[in-house]
Amino acid sequence: MLGSGEYYALEIAGDSMIEAGILDGDKALIKRTDSANNGDIIVALIDNVEVTLKKLRRRGNSIALEPANKLYETRIFGPDRVAVQGVLTGIIRYY
Repeated sequence: MLGSGEYYALEIAGDSMIEAGILDGDKALIKRTDSANNGDIIVALIDNVEVTLKKLRRRGNSIALEPANKLYETRIFGPDRVAVQGVLTGIIRYY
């Protein structure tokens, strides 16, 4: 199910990614990496304090973290404020 590399799982808390099919209580499978491409859904560490799962968009020297829920706004940061900690590779949901 998983390719080569190091993986970990996170439990999703909140509804900021519901339009991407990522729901509160889901388990996100994350491939550990410190780099990502535009459009990837990433685990981002903001200011060494906050961790969030959002879509990555680079805009010049800025990094935009985009939610998949129209009720939330895109947050834009300088490149020194955001560290990529992994890329989403799958979701596990229990019914």
